[in-house]
Amino acid sequence: MVVNVRATLAEEYILSQTEATKYQKDGHILLKNVVPASEIDELRTAVLKAHQALIAEEEDFQKAFRITQNLWEVNDVVRAHVLSKRYAGIAAKLLGCRDVRIYHDLTFFKDGQGKGAPTPWHQDGHYWPLDTDKCVTLWVPLIDCPLEMGPMSFVSGSHLTRNAEHLEISNSSDDFIKELIEKENLTVAPAQHMNAGDASFHSCWTYHAAESNTTDSMRIAFAIAYFDADATVPLHPLTERRAKNLARWFPGVVPGGPAATQKNPAVLALYD
Repeated sequence: MVVNVRATLAEEYILSQTEATKYQKDGHILLKNVVPASEIDELRTAVLKAHQALIAEEEDFQKAFRITQNLWEVNDVVRAHVLSKRYAGIAAKLLGCRDVRIYHDLTFFKDGQGKGAPTPWHQDGHYWPLDTDKCVTLWVPLIDCPLEMGPMSFVSGSHLTRNAEHLEISNSSDDFIKELIEKENLTVAPAQHMNAGDASFHSCWTYHAAESNTTDSMRIAFAIAYFDADATVPLHPLTERRAKNLARWFPGVVPGGPAATQKNPAVLALYD
């Protein structure tokens, strides 16, 4: 596979052991300046262009955010970021694995003026057809994202549970997790202001949510989902959505076999 290597995207992001330990304890972390400042404007333009190219496939989740997926397959600039050694290196260190594969990338556009509704509490793991705990999503706003724009909140330590995995993102998942938070006195890490290029990383099992976007501007965020390069797919997908995602993102895989197709390159190995 040919990778368009940009010097800034091949530079190592210095991640401390303290930060890696914090992620492994909490299941989420916010890191500053993950996307180099020199790259943000071009990436934002590329993401908007690729999203428009895939507009026929756009999904609207609970009127909370709009997504398109695998933009890296239709845009070279997005591809350079998704296959970036810089970002994959962070993900591998946080997960404690030798390399990471791409699950998929996706947009998270939340419309302004309150049209982008609150994102219900949920666990992404409901959708991930993987037999591993080592999964993480990089989520980055491509414009400054104040609290009024709806950055994410997390429940620290919730990645160690599967209590909400049976629920897709919905009012039901929101009510269920809110009740867990209250009954079990769970620790909610509130949303933080994020500058363009800052990135949060969260496990696919971490409870998370976001408020509505009350600003006049659309929240433009982009995400890359990674998993342990040595992971397998389950023998049984368990949920209907996982079964659909297994067919979509891992075409031709054998149940119980390696989660590895042309859609799921092992990123760091591309630079060996």
